[in-house]
Amino acid sequence: MAGLMKETSSGLMGNRDARKSHGKKKFKIPRKSFRLCRSDEYGTFPFVDRRLQLRTTSLYRETYKRILFRSALQDYNERVRDGMLTWEAYEEHRLTIDSSMQTIRHSIQRYKERRLQRGLFYLANKVGGNGLTNRTHLYHMPLKEALRKHRQEDKRRKQLLNAFNNSKKSSIFDTILQIPSVKRLVMYTLSSLILGCVIIFYERS
Repeated sequence: MAGLMKETSSGLMGNRDARKSHGKKKFKIPRKSFRLCRSDEYGTFPFVDRRLQLRTTSLYRETYKRILFRSALQDYNERVRDGMLTWEAYEEHRLTIDSSMQTIRHSIQRYKERRLQRGLFYLANKVGGNGLTNRTHLYHMPLKEALRKHRQEDKRRKQLLNAFNNSKKSSIFDTILQIPSVKRLVMYTLSSLILGCVIIFYERS
């Protein structure tokens, strides 16, 4: 009995030592970073610092390129007024400059075509500044209603464009007919056609 109690007490002591040694071990749990962000039509940005860009949209990239390109054109025109076209350095790099500007124009045009094809956002110049402002129906209505509004505007725009083209063609035709030589030629042609029809009719009769 004494031996059994001794073994039991020794076993309990061993378990206590094991728990103590186990409690001394420290497990490092990796921390997961959490960042509060905000998403809008321009991209995803941290809530506390909008200048830090996590992800940008095509609308933001088009706006950014347009503003930078406009600023570059202003600097270019100022250098032209200062006589840059006569500089040897400009003549040496003229083809590279023209090619780079053309590449930027094509890139902006591709962004513009995709934006207008979707029909949700429109860019306009800011009054009294070099920046751009964004206009969209999404600020005032849900996406489904905004798309329906875009389809209506696109249909109305096509109708106005067709009406303008037709009026332009008719005005050009009226202008041509107002020329005396052309007017006489048209009258002679019509008279010849009428006379030919009359002759054919009498020959058959």
